[in-house]
Amino acid sequence: MIIDTHTHVVSSDKTKHPLDPGARGWSTEVSNDVEVLIAELDAAGVECATLVQPNATYGLDNIYQCDSAKLYAPRTVSVGILDPAAADAADKLSYWVNEHGMLGVRLQTQADADDPGCDAIWQRAEELNVPISIGGGGQPDRVDRMTKIAGRHPNVLFAPDHFAGWSGADDKAGMTTALEAMAMLPNAHLRYSSTSLGPYADLNDADRDLFRRVIEAFTPQRMMWGSNFPSSRDGGYIGQVTLGKTALPWISGDDLEWMMGKSAHKFWPMLQAPAK
Repeated sequence: MIIDTHTHVVSSDKTKHPLDPGARGWSTEVSNDVEVLIAELDAAGVECATLVQPNATYGLDNIYQCDSAKLYAPRTVSVGILDPAAADAADKLSYWVNEHGMLGVRLQTQADADDPGCDAIWQRAEELNVPISIGGGGQPDRVDRMTKIAGRHPNVLFAPDHFAGWSGADDKAGMTTALEAMAMLPNAHLRYSSTSLGPYADLNDADRDLFRRVIEAFTPQRMMWGSNFPSSRDGGYIGQVTLGKTALPWISGDDLEWMMGKSAHKFWPMLQAPAK
């Protein structure tokens, strides 16, 4: 079963679901109604998906992701955005989980990832059995901070987004070392997407070796593919799925099955393929 762990839905009905006043980037130019996404999944042979709240789109209002996921559950789940450093972050997580069925949270904050003010939402995530995604990264010290707070909450499954920003990092060797240290945590997983698979083809041999070291550290059993569609949309949705299957020629067979779906099913065991 293929599970796309990083899709975005953005409503074309801007009256019912207006963008945040601070919205910027691709979501101000492109809509992706959930009905359209489901048709894309069907055409590409992708059974399940997580609907991830896009950054800088709806702010911290996760209602469209949650409502959309419930429409197609148990094929889809929602992953909303919250600021973990906010004083009411833990209560907001409880609200979205209990009132709107949110089944994952993406942490986005201007604070350091391991700021003590962020511990409350991690503790609440454990109580609610909700996995955590972490935005940011791109620098070794930022990855180290993610590792520190995750180490304080060993019962919470977590995964940085987009290969933790490794592909855009200047210090890829330092990022590799930091991610290898993170991978030593049993609760650590890593999501990778077209933002890391696309640039892989242009890496030199030394950087390809570093890329491979990261995957070997986490093992395919803790790697989770996501398309990043429609933020990443070259070749359409099917193009992103094809990239996920073929960009790393040294990954195949059972390892590829883990990375394209089986690992994600550990995060969201409630996901079920649609009846045929």
